[in-house]
Amino acid sequence: MSGLVKLAAAAAIGATVAGGATAVATSGGSHEPDNLGQVKLDVKAYYGDQVDADGKHHESDRSQWAADVRRQVEGAEHYLAIRLQQGVRNPAIVLDIDDTSEVTYGWEADNDFGFDPVKQEKAINDGAFPAIKPTLELANWAAQHGVDVYFLTGRKEHQGPASLKNLANEGYPAPAAAFFKPETTAPDYLPCGLTCDTVQYKSGTRAHIEATGATIVLNLGDQYSDLEGGHAERPVKLPNPMYYLP
Repeated sequence: MSGLVKLAAAAAIGATVAGGATAVATSGGSHEPDNLGQVKLDVKAYYGDQVDADGKHHESDRSQWAADVRRQVEGAEHYLAIRLQQGVRNPAIVLDIDDTSEVTYGWEADNDFGFDPVKQEKAINDGAFPAIKPTLELANWAAQHGVDVYFLTGRKEHQGPASLKNLANEGYPAPAAAFFKPETTAPDYLPCGLTCDTVQYKSGTRAHIEATGATIVLNLGDQYSDLEGGHAERPVKLPNPMYYLP
């Protein structure tokens, strides 16, 4: 190792300061990402993490997350009520499932916020994800006022039957239709076929719903990719600091 390289390495490790302490050096102008362990603790605090007798995590109805969800959904319901008073034709709302209609926090925390498709499949089959109460209340209020409810999710097509069974068991109204990511044959309204990214798939499906004559007043999702691409009067972003889906 050359003298210059040795000096660079020493500088990167730290510099000795008065009193014998060592100050860790950082590269000029760079920003070190937040510590992953601390981020996980922050996420748990946001959801008001609680652990039951079986060691399973779950969120608290009194958490900041719950308050933020409630505020967003109440605002959405207020907007929907105004549009109904204005006589909007064939009103509809579109709901994502994961972390919009059902909360996955407990399962995520139990798995240290790592995604395992096999475990996710089992969780869906077992009905492990509880309903998000404000979304459930919105969906039922909408259905009772003549609004069609649609589910539009990135879950795969073969996960549809179990997903719909769980949503019904949780008290969600029967949807006008539910759309799952196609796995074998894509519908004609998705020109990107089986290679659609999330925005193409979801915006294209909303355009298809509109083509049936529906007016999508609300589009609720926890990812920005759930909401981009238009074909809804009002996109509503629910909080989800656990993962990001482009």
